[in-house]
Amino acid sequence: MRKMASKHEKRGMSMRLTRRWVTASMAASMTLTVLAGCSTANEANPAKAKDTKESGVNATGFPIVKEPITIQMMGAKHPLHAEWNDMLIFKEYGKMTNVKVVFEATPEAGYKEKRNVRLASGDYPEAFYRAMLTPADEVNYGSQGILIPLNDLIDKYAPNFKAILEKHPDVKKSIIAPDGNIYSLPQLNEQVAPRISRKLWINKKWLDKLGLPVPTTVDEYYKTLKAFKENDMNGNGKNDEIPWTGDKSFDLIPGLRGSWGLGTTGYRKNVYVDEDANGKLRFFATDPKYKEMLQYLAVLFKEGLMDREVFAQEVPQFNAKLTQGLVGSFHASNVNQAGSALMNDYVPVPALKGPHGDHMYTYVVPFTQNQGAFAITNKNKHPEATMRWIDYFYSEEGSKFLRMGVEGITYEKLPNGDIEYKDDIRNNPKLSLDQAAGQFSTWPGGNVPQMVLQKFDKTGNTFPSSLEAAKLLGPDTPEKIWPSFLFTKEEQDKLNSLESDIVTFVEEQQLKFITGAQSFDAWDQYVNSINKMGVKDLLNIYGAAIERYKKN
Repeated sequence: MRKMASKHEKRGMSMRLTRRWVTASMAASMTLTVLAGCSTANEANPAKAKDTKESGVNATGFPIVKEPITIQMMGAKHPLHAEWNDMLIFKEYGKMTNVKVVFEATPEAGYKEKRNVRLASGDYPEAFYRAMLTPADEVNYGSQGILIPLNDLIDKYAPNFKAILEKHPDVKKSIIAPDGNIYSLPQLNEQVAPRISRKLWINKKWLDKLGLPVPTTVDEYYKTLKAFKENDMNGNGKNDEIPWTGDKSFDLIPGLRGSWGLGTTGYRKNVYVDEDANGKLRFFATDPKYKEMLQYLAVLFKEGLMDREVFAQEVPQFNAKLTQGLVGSFHASNVNQAGSALMNDYVPVPALKGPHGDHMYTYVVPFTQNQGAFAITNKNKHPEATMRWIDYFYSEEGSKFLRMGVEGITYEKLPNGDIEYKDDIRNNPKLSLDQAAGQFSTWPGGNVPQMVLQKFDKTGNTFPSSLEAAKLLGPDTPEKIWPSFLFTKEEQDKLNSLESDIVTFVEEQQLKFITGAQSFDAWDQYVNSINKMGVKDLLNIYGAAIERYKKN
């Protein structure tokens, strides 16, 4: 097993990689000068950039402005990221555009609180990058005039994003507020594999050792986990096998609920609203089938087939169990969390058929993968240039630049015409691929304003196993996948109170039912409590939002 690098070693490696890439970026200046002359998608004849008189911004091509400008931005810095102001892509993009962005990159753990304090105080930046704005944030700060409407700017200064809206009408439906304004730009993803965000994987070597097939029903899955538990699958003479595990987000519920016909409109965190078989809106956490699913999970917990630490463990603890060869099955976007030595032991599990014949996989998000990724505030002195600056990352060339970096420095072209990361990123002995990429780009961790194209995604999302899982699960994903709706200010205020109480209660009781702390004899009492909390009002608010979505 490869020795884990210490924090100091990782920090040293990170600094060396950053210094080398920043220094080496000078060697790419001529390449990028040529790139700067290339158009983004949908921009014609970039070599002859046109001046837009009213703004002083070149309507097409690079540089964006003739005279250098500076824009202040704030955002959530993922733990995988190096300092944003030192990143290769932003330094080189500044040369291309004549736009220098000064980032206030706040650690993600405390970012939202700091951002909201800044917004409330009136001391906020000109734009938010990796903004992590919720639909409630957009409506709240948009209605106050703090976030400016982007509609006209998109129309005039964002040819790439405008083309996407024309090609994918559902994107506009998912980001437009009830007042008709667009207050933020999203992360978009053309790939099915990462949008099926947590797939179920199973240890094929263990299955072969027992002579078992990949399970296809929830009953078969239970019997397989039981077999993993009762046999010394890793051959170490200890009863230390963990049949199923995950991190504290507890992905087994959204990963299994489709087997009971629940979650028919896709995955949205902390939302328990979908449509039943007749297209009627329902709060499915009170449905009898939801009770059956919890009873199934309670059996897994009682018999030790589910990791007892799953409700509290962080991702590093989860990953450690995978890399130690202790795990029979787990939920994750791809297998690389199991480490390079073991990840090929795992194969995808199909959408498991439930007791009523349902076999839907509902842990899937829409093409608009993350809303609220970028916004411009009323403090912005250069909104036109800011819109042109961000629009590049919705083009094919911009997607490649953000994901891959600079040819010869962070990636290289292969003889067959494909591209791949340089070896010190792909096979770094001390940093994972995401950590190494996070030294030159912000894409690791997601929630970035961009269009993700499969041909430029060289992560675990495009592993053969991930593509196989997407192909396997794709036919069983919901036909109708809702976005995160934007509500009116009045609706949102009421919804904040309702969902805070109802979702908190649901998830507290969920844990109690599964662990046996609460008897299922109390189910009717549980349902009555939720009804008294105002679930009918909650459904009415969602119903109004859905009708607006259909009309947009």
